[in-house]
Amino acid sequence: MSLAKKIVQLRRAHNLTQKELAKIIGVHFSHLSRYERGISLPSVDVIKKLAQVFNVSTDFLLFDDASETVRASIADRELLRQFERISQMGEREKAAIKTVLEGVIVKHEIERMLGVTRTPAPESPDTPSWAPRQEGELLHCLDRVVDGMKRAASSRT
Repeated sequence: MSLAKKIVQLRRAHNLTQKELAKIIGVHFSHLSRYERGISLPSVDVIKKLAQVFNVSTDFLLFDDASETVRASIADRELLRQFERISQMGEREKAAIKTVLEGVIVKHEIERMLGVTRTPAPESPDTPSWAPRQEGELLHCLDRVVDGMKRAASSRT
């Protein structure tokens, strides 16, 4: 995808008008319009500002193969499809998902440090796959924290 198309896609995903984005990155909106139409290229400083505003790398903005590099590093295709769908969501939804993911990651890292072993996923569909298999006060506390984070994240959306 071209830089022009990426700018348009990211601006729309962030619910910004050309004038709003132009003001944020410090250019006239007519310049931004030319970038989006592929008529002219932004300066290095503008590319850096765009990357910061959209929380993407400059490589992503400039190179077509950056997304292929990301695709190659994620072997779980379902997870990749989910991340692609998430990337199209609004900022509030993304923030909620990031909060839940961070909670699950922290829980996993603490379990790994404590040497907690996992058994295969439970047979009951009512038991979530992330539920602890080893009883212990710390793990129950962590599960309550993750549950609270999930509830908070879902209530924000």
